[in-house]
Amino acid sequence: MSLESEYYSNLSKIIASTKFNLPENYLDKLNESLMSLQKIDFNNILKNLPATRKSTTPTAIKYLKQAHDSENLNLVLGAGISKPYGLPTWDFLLQRLLLKTIEETPEKAVVLSKVFTKVFNPSPLIAGRYLQESLFDTKDKNRFEKEVRKTLYDSFDKDAESPIMDEIVKLCAAPGNSPNLDGIITYNYDDVIETKIKEKNMDIPFQSVYGQAVDPDNRALAIYHVHGFLPQEGTINELNNITLGEYVYHEQYSNIYSWNNIVQINKFRDKTCLFIGTSLSDPNIRRLLDIANSQKKGRKFHYIIKKKSPRVWVQERLKQILDDNPQIFNEKVKAKLDFDETVDLLIEIQNRFEEKDSESLGVKTVWIEDYDKDIASILKKIRE
Repeated sequence: MSLESEYYSNLSKIIASTKFNLPENYLDKLNESLMSLQKIDFNNILKNLPATRKSTTPTAIKYLKQAHDSENLNLVLGAGISKPYGLPTWDFLLQRLLLKTIEETPEKAVVLSKVFTKVFNPSPLIAGRYLQESLFDTKDKNRFEKEVRKTLYDSFDKDAESPIMDEIVKLCAAPGNSPNLDGIITYNYDDVIETKIKEKNMDIPFQSVYGQAVDPDNRALAIYHVHGFLPQEGTINELNNITLGEYVYHEQYSNIYSWNNIVQINKFRDKTCLFIGTSLSDPNIRRLLDIANSQKKGRKFHYIIKKKSPRVWVQERLKQILDDNPQIFNEKVKAKLDFDETVDLLIEIQNRFEEKDSESLGVKTVWIEDYDKDIASILKKIRE
């Protein structure tokens, strides 16, 4: 039985088992309405959606490989890269930091911090500003960064396996141990990349760039921590300021000539970038991509790898929405929308929406099914 048939069958059973003041032939009329649903003209609707320049995986690999071979390829990495090692998501990081500001018993603080983030879903910048002020210490100006570092590595599993990270490390060195990437831009505070390069015992010269920044050694692979850097070991000082609260974010946004903005603009303008484990939702990143596009000579695209929304997940979400919103269900019946085709159409609209948005920023979208397996495979083919 299909999910649609099961849904309507269960709906009929619920209605039949409930004592509503309805006409005797109500169920017959309902079933008649459901049976009268016509197939929507799926292809015609797709034609009316905006055309996009999404890239097939083979085409993307072709151009990324060319950029890699000419040492013009930059990786742009987000939180998805560090997730396999147990590093916290934003929600969990916020929960743990909130624990330190809630003056209650530990048990109550744990519950309150979790419930608060789930119920109110606070903006990262607003929450970061609150935490910065709450954890401010005149005697220790870097207390905030120290607390974030402690929380960041609390659940770090250095022995975890990540096919993606393995391929990233291999991309960092060409035969002869010479960097073959132009560089790496990471929005993560952690030093997972640096740690994994060292663990592989590969003689790869690299340099972590953060704080006030310095021009990296031309012989070293530059790893730009443009949102700040909190290594597991070493002293934390003013150079380790992170972009979590509004203060630092506003400074970056207002000062277009800050080193981290200049690095991103230059790479986005002159090189080919592959975005992994990140979205393009950050306002400052979008602004920098727009600036770089306005300065580009010719129409050269970057690439972003995104996982498709699982069909089962969309089916379950749609079913829940119809259950919770009877008026939408009634409108769906009137519009003669078939359940399965509605799911397919919603997925395609979402894909087109994201593709068009990325394309406007000069980035082509590569869709994948299996996050770890497919990304690792793409990276391997780029370096082979």
